[in-house]
Amino acid sequence: MSISTQAAVTVATSLGVPCDDPVVLHDGANVVVHLRPAPVVARVATLTSDVRPGVEAWLTRDIAVARHLTARGVPSTTPLSDPVLTGGTVAVLWRYEPHDPAHQFSPSAVARRLAGLHAALDSFDGDLPRLAPCGDVDRALSLVDLPASVTTRLAAANSRLREALSTFPARPLHGDAHPGNLLATPSGAMWNDFEDTWMGPVGWDLACLVRSSRVDGAAAVAAYPGPYSREELDVCVELRELLGVVWWFVLARRFPARREEADARLRAWLAVP
Repeated sequence: MSISTQAAVTVATSLGVPCDDPVVLHDGANVVVHLRPAPVVARVATLTSDVRPGVEAWLTRDIAVARHLTARGVPSTTPLSDPVLTGGTVAVLWRYEPHDPAHQFSPSAVARRLAGLHAALDSFDGDLPRLAPCGDVDRALSLVDLPASVTTRLAAANSRLREALSTFPARPLHGDAHPGNLLATPSGAMWNDFEDTWMGPVGWDLACLVRSSRVDGAAAVAAYPGPYSREELDVCVELRELLGVVWWFVLARRFPARREEADARLRAWLAVP
């Protein structure tokens, strides 16, 4: 049993959740463990705790946003605990929602649900970070092993995009609004994973659709009923690409087999004039 899975089981046991058949559903920036036979999953912070010191605050915000959306009629996953620290690892328990991970929502369906999420988030009064993706890039660059010339170029791009981002109107966002975070459950579509929620331009959430392989991003953006500018969308798409390049190197620290893909993505990014 991995350290992350053991942490999930330990947290479950401490909170009275029976678990004798844990199954890892996802292993990436975080580890998600289905604590079978209980209808409960644990999200265990792994790489996110490296990039985000004080990750408990991010997870606490995740919980607060989920509860806010549910209270306003936007179907969202349900937190079952506050963040729990065990053995230096932080985990949160959530209700397990059976869903079809292969389901593909239509571009218009994603756009409508994203607009509904944005409308509900307008009344969220919790503290949200600003320019959060730029902060992630800065901290991630301090962790990865890259030539100084490459790090300098990546950091310069991040600085330029941070300045541009700060000029656009800001609002509460999902922060990682790709269709993989919209679950197809038996009761309908349900939003998930609000750890990346921040205060920024709506173009960021639309850029998450543009950069997704799970939906026709251009069609989804065209179907979005709210206002945004082409300039902010272009800046956000560029920043989303930059964040993706750097995150692949963060992932490769834990999964060395991914270094080849990280290098390929970096080469493609460097080749763009």
